[in-house]
Amino acid sequence: MNKVPKKSMQEAAEWLVKQQEKALTETEQRQFEQWQQSSDGNKLAWQRALHFISQVDSLPKDIACALLNRPDDENRRLNIGKIALLLALGPLAWGSYKTIETQQWSADYRTAKGQRKQVSLPDGTLVTLNTATAFDIVFDQSARLLSLREGEIEVNTVTTGFQESRPFTVKTQEAFLSPLDANFTVRQYSELTRIGVMQGSVQVTPKLTTDTSSHQIEAGLQADLSSYTILSKQPLLPETTSWLDNMLAVHNMPLNTFIQEVSRYHSGLLRVSPNIHQIEVSGAFPIQDISIILNMLSNTYPINIKHYLGSYWVTLEAA
Repeated sequence: MNKVPKKSMQEAAEWLVKQQEKALTETEQRQFEQWQQSSDGNKLAWQRALHFISQVDSLPKDIACALLNRPDDENRRLNIGKIALLLALGPLAWGSYKTIETQQWSADYRTAKGQRKQVSLPDGTLVTLNTATAFDIVFDQSARLLSLREGEIEVNTVTTGFQESRPFTVKTQEAFLSPLDANFTVRQYSELTRIGVMQGSVQVTPKLTTDTSSHQIEAGLQADLSSYTILSKQPLLPETTSWLDNMLAVHNMPLNTFIQEVSRYHSGLLRVSPNIHQIEVSGAFPIQDISIILNMLSNTYPINIKHYLGSYWVTLEAA
C-alpha cells in the first residue's frame, strides 16, 4: 500500500466534511479539483476517502454521523480529526473499529470511552462500569450471572436489598468469580483477569483448571487469573482501585505502558516515541482530563507534547 502523507489525509477529511455540509460553489469546486491534481499524495488520499465513504453503513456511529449529518462548529474539527485518522489507518482498521463497537454496543450494560457510570441490577447488586466496558446479565430462577465482555467493573453484592438464595457469579474470559457478600473490582485484560477485593471474599475458579480445591481471595488482596490457574496473589494495590476515585495511580510504570492506560480514557490517538518508552512514571493522575495528565508529564519528565489534527493525534517526544 502506498504511503499517503498526513497532510493529504487531513485535507481529504476536510473536503469530505465540507461536501457533506453543503454543495460546493464553483470556486470551491475548482479549488477542490486543483487540490486533487496538485500531488500524488492528494490523489491517493481522495481515493481512500471515496472508499471510506462507500463503507459508511459499516462504520462506527460517531464517524458515520460526521459524514451523514452537518456538524456544528464545535464538533467540526473533532470530526475531521477522526476521519483523517481512520483514513491514515486504512480499511483494515475500519473493520476492526466496527468489530469492537459491535461487541460493546450490543451488550446489556456498557460505557463509551471516557465514560463511567453505576447501575443497579434487578437483585439490587450495584455495579460501577469504568471506561469502555460492556457486560451482559442472565438472571433466572436458579442463578444470577454477569458476563464481563471487556473493560473493568466494581461489583458490590453487599447492597442487595433482600435475602437471595440464587448464587451470583461473574464470568470473565478466564474464570468464574463467586462473591460472598463482597465488594470487589474485576478487569478483563487480554488473556488475563485481575480481581481486587475490598470487602468480603470471592471464590475464584479458572475455567480450564484441573484443581478441584476452592480458592478464596479475601478482602485486602488482589489476584491475577489465567484460564488454568491463579498466576499471582498479593496485597491490594492502590493502582487497582484508583479509578473508583477518578484517578490513575501508577508506580514506576514505563511511559509507553502508562500511555496505553491513559488511552483507555481518550477518544483520540496517543503515541510515544520509541526513545522514551522506558521512562518510569509514578504518581496519581486525574482520568477525567487528559490535558492535565499531559501537562503533568511534560512538567515532570523530559518530554515534549506534539498535537496534530486538532489535538486528536498527540505524540510524546523527547525534550
